Amino acid sequence: MKKKFFWFFLSSTFLLIIGFSIFFWCYFPIRIVNVSYEVLNEMIITHIKTSNKSGSCSYQNVEYPIINQECSVPVLNREDEIMVQTKWNSYKFSINPNINEILDFSMSEDFLYLVIGEKRQIDLSLEKLGNPNLESHFFSENENIVRVSDNILEGVSSGNTQVLVTVGSVTKSIKVVVTDLIHLPKVTNKKDFLKCGMYSEEDNKFLDELLSYRISKAGYQTRAGVVAALRFLTLEFPYKISYFFENGRLHNNTGGNYVDGEGRFYHKGLYLHPYKYKELVKTRYGPATWGCPLTNWQDEAGFIPGVRYPNGLDCSGFITWAMFNGGYDPKDTGAGDNLWTDDDLSDLGRHEPITMEMLTSGKLKAGDIIATDGHIAMVGGIHDGIVYVAESTTYWDGVVMHPYSYQELVRSNKLTYVIFMDEYYLQEGNYTSYWE
Repeated sequence: MKKKFFWFFLSSTFLLIIGFSIFFWCYFPIRIVNVSYEVLNEMIITHIKTSNKSGSCSYQNVEYPIINQECSVPVLNREDEIMVQTKWNSYKFSINPNINEILDFSMSEDFLYLVIGEKRQIDLSLEKLGNPNLESHFFSENENIVRVSDNILEGVSSGNTQVLVTVGSVTKSIKVVVTDLIHLPKVTNKKDFLKCGMYSEEDNKFLDELLSYRISKAGYQTRAGVVAALRFLTLEFPYKISYFFENGRLHNNTGGNYVDGEGRFYHKGLYLHPYKYKELVKTRYGPATWGCPLTNWQDEAGFIPGVRYPNGLDCSGFITWAMFNGGYDPKDTGAGDNLWTDDDLSDLGRHEPITMEMLTSGKLKAGDIIATDGHIAMVGGIHDGIVYVAESTTYWDGVVMHPYSYQELVRSNKLTYVIFMDEYYLQEGNYTSYWE
């Protein structure tokens, strides 16, 4: 009797459980109304709309609550499963986002100065999901100013325009300014001399911005930044700046006159318009911008004391200008190897004699000082056995980038030693040994 009762109770309980399960399964079912996908902050979010007001969605052992009959689940971009659970039921279903989309991209340039004839490649860095079409499209809003071929932009004529770049559904723009105030880098000593009053205030300010842009791209307060300043004035600026013996210095360690902007320019930017006078200390005979007449007091190299010559830069004035614009402050100092001072450019490091062994060792870099007692210059480039020296001299009639072969340098009495500047610059920046 007891055994029969036990089996009756057990079977009744089992049937009751099955009955309740069937009842709740039928009365409180889980219904998936809709499944959608959204890309948010580089994540794929699956939105699951259900008929249930409570419960959760489980994905990779993490539960996400059902709120307002919906749960939102971050998922991977692959075929997978999600479990929807309520108090009474559970339901597992498959998902497959299969999203192939460009999320975003960055460009190597979003603002660009170009010289007429200059070409610049724009590199793209893509953020994507899956395997989308990576094809990019470049479109110039004015082909008369900027011509586009694939991802290469070329300056055609002076002006401003935009280049639109589209990858997938994402579009960005590059602002491009094309100028004819400078030209592509060119080594020549046959440029016309800068004359007085050739540039407007607007032109001077634009060239200052362009110089700052070049230096910034190379790396302000790096070796490459100083080299960019050298190359700008000697290779890209279309006129030669005259040599002018200094009438004095701001930081006077020689017993000479305290003079600002006469044969030197210890300030940022170019010195092409009188609006720059506001930066200078006025003197008896100056200031005068580059190319404008200024009284000379030196009696050498054909210069006559008391006669007015076009203002320009002496050797150390040019090098301090380049260093100061590149982010370093050597002070308004000279080139002489003077025993009574220790703050000349010649005192910036050990003097390494110019030998064929040194020139071919690979140690010499653009931005290193190259000099002799009383004259200072700087290496502006090295290429194919040629050292390009940026200097201002009476024998080259002003500021130039002059090519010297190794043999010429070894035999020269105009340049006799080098100061390696690695410990001075500390950082290389976007350095190139040559400009092409």
